[in-house]
Amino acid sequence: MSRILLVDDDPDYAFALSHLLTRGGHDVSVATGGAGAVSMSRGGCFDVALVDLSLPDIHGLKLLDELASVDPLLPVICLTGSHDTSAVVQAMRKGAVDYLTKPADRATLNSAVAAATSTSQARRAEAVRVGSDVIGSSTAWRQTMTHIQAAASSPKTTVLITGDTGVGKEVTASLLHALSARRKAPLVQANAACFSPSLMESELFGHEAGAFTGAVKRRRGLFEQADGGVLFLDEIGELALDLQSKLLRVLEGHPFRRVGGEESVRCDVRLVAATNRDLPQLVKEGRFRADLLERLRVYEIRVPSLSERKGDVAELANSFVVRVGEALQMPSPGITPEAMAVLEQHPWPGNVRELKNVIERALVLANGAVIDVRHLAIAPSSAFTAVDDDDGEVGTADGGDGDDSLEAVTKQHIVNVFNDCGGNVTHTAERLGMSRLAVRKRLQTYGLRPARL
Repeated sequence: MSRILLVDDDPDYAFALSHLLTRGGHDVSVATGGAGAVSMSRGGCFDVALVDLSLPDIHGLKLLDELASVDPLLPVICLTGSHDTSAVVQAMRKGAVDYLTKPADRATLNSAVAAATSTSQARRAEAVRVGSDVIGSSTAWRQTMTHIQAAASSPKTTVLITGDTGVGKEVTASLLHALSARRKAPLVQANAACFSPSLMESELFGHEAGAFTGAVKRRRGLFEQADGGVLFLDEIGELALDLQSKLLRVLEGHPFRRVGGEESVRCDVRLVAATNRDLPQLVKEGRFRADLLERLRVYEIRVPSLSERKGDVAELANSFVVRVGEALQMPSPGITPEAMAVLEQHPWPGNVRELKNVIERALVLANGAVIDVRHLAIAPSSAFTAVDDDDGEVGTADGGDGDDSLEAVTKQHIVNVFNDCGGNVTHTAERLGMSRLAVRKRLQTYGLRPARL
C-alpha cells in the first residue's frame, strides 16, 4: 500500500481517481489546491504525489518547487490535459518522474503509481544509506535539500558545493549522486589537497606504462574510473593552475590524453566539486582561473553551517546515538534533556562532523548508559589561551569581558580543546571535526602558537 497525495481542483475527477486508487489498496489524501497540498505534505510522509498542473491558486510547476522544499525525496506524477505538452516538459525538467493525460485508465494509473512508489522507496533507502547526516527539518536544511533535488534532476550539470569544514559537503555529493539518474554508475571521490603535486595530472587523467619512473603499467585516472557516473573532487581550490586549464577543457567537452599517451580519451562524467575556500578571492590573487570558476558554479549549492540550522542539532544527535552506537556496539538509551540543552547551545565550529565526534566520545564514556552532560567534551570554561607578546609563551587569561557572541563562544571552545589536546593541532582538528589547515588559521587569528602539529 502506498500513501498518495492527490492534488486536483476538480472534485468529480478527484473523487473518481481517489476511488480507483483506494480500491487498489492505497491510502489517498486529497487536496483541492496548492496551499492544502503543501500543508498536507508537511503533516505527513507520502510515497507519491499526483499533481494537476492547472490549479486555481498556484501553477502546478510552482507547486512542484514547494513540495520539493518540504520533501525533496517525494516523487511527483503530473496530471495534465492532452495539449499541455510544454508544461509536461517543464515539469519533467523540475524532477517529476512521470505524467498522466486525463482521463487516465486504471492500468496506466496503477503502473505509474507502482513505479513512482518504487522510486520513493529507493530514494529514501539510499538517503538512509548515505547517512543520517542528511537529517534535518530546519528551513536552512530544507532549502539545501531543494537545491540538491534540483541538481539531481539534471545529471550532466556541473555542481559546486561550498561551505565550512565539517558541514557535510561529501554527504551532499553522495546524496546528489544517489538521487540522480547516474546513481547506478560509479561515484568516485577524491581530495585534491591529497594529490602529490607531481602526480596530480596522472591522478585525474591516468598514465601510460613508462610515462615516468614507477609507471610500470597503464593506469586509468579518476575521470575514466567515473565514466558514466560522478566524480566528486573535494578541495578543488588546491588544484595547480596548469591542471586547472586541462580540467576546464575536459569540462567543455574536449578529450584528454593520459600522461605519456597519444590516444585521445572521452568520458561521460558529471563533475561535482567542493571547497571551503573563497574561490573568487583566489581568482583575484591569481591562484584560480576565473573561467574555471564560472564553469564550476553553473549550479552552486551552499551547505549551511550547523550554527545556521540549530533546530537540527537534536535530530542529528539522536540519529548519531543510534547509528554510531550500533557501529561501536555500544547502544545507549539516549541523551538526557540537560545534555541535549548543552548540545543545542554549542556553537559547533566543526559543524556536523564535530557533533558526530562528540557523540562518539560520549557513547564510549557512557558505556551503555544514558548520555549526560559529564560525557560531553564541550563543557564551558571561562579561560582562554593567549600568546604573551614578550616571550611568545602560551599563557592563560580570563575572558573577563563577558562576551557571549557566537564568535567569542566559538573561540573559547576551540581554545579549550586546543589546550586539552596539549597544543597538538592534529588532535585538536580531530576533536573539533575541522581540517588541520582550518584549525591552524583559527589559532593564528587568536594569536596562538601550536606546541606540536
